[in-house]
Amino acid sequence: MSAEVDKTYKFSPAVFQKTGFLLLEGVFLLGVAFWGGPVWISIVVPALLVEVYCGSQLQSLGMLIPCSVWLVLANVTGNRELYFPFAMYVMAFVVSRLWQQSRGVAVLGGFLCGFFFLTVRWLQHASMNVLFVEGVVAVGILIALCLYCRQGLDRGWSRIVSLVGASLLAYAGLAL
Repeated sequence: MSAEVDKTYKFSPAVFQKTGFLLLEGVFLLGVAFWGGPVWISIVVPALLVEVYCGSQLQSLGMLIPCSVWLVLANVTGNRELYFPFAMYVMAFVVSRLWQQSRGVAVLGGFLCGFFFLTVRWLQHASMNVLFVEGVVAVGILIALCLYCRQGLDRGWSRIVSLVGASLLAYAGLAL
């Protein structure tokens, strides 16, 4: 009698979720590279690292992807100012994901996202007036995000309100 070894591999649902996360992350980065270019990947990569640190949740990554709408709009319209709402959406994502871990780290993460954005704009030779306005608006958005998260409103689908709200505040701030 020969005993056959069952060579059927069984994957847990976690394997499929992690694989889906990696695939979605790759497609998202390709989209950012295509619509925004390598410079704007530098804004998104810290947010992806935060997501990995916070647990690599597929549904949470799905909340980051809508920021790419701003990249598409910037390219379709030729309006480079629309990169600012994109960056503020990413900043809001970082703050909301880190808030449950540590409020101080969340604020620092948001500050660093704003700093990365302003550094990119400085390297693009933006005027000091533009940098000042964008910096003030970014700080205002960071404060608003902290107040929103402090009220406990950064959970579940209400988190998307903070993300979209931050980008819309940035868009409104372009009028200053």
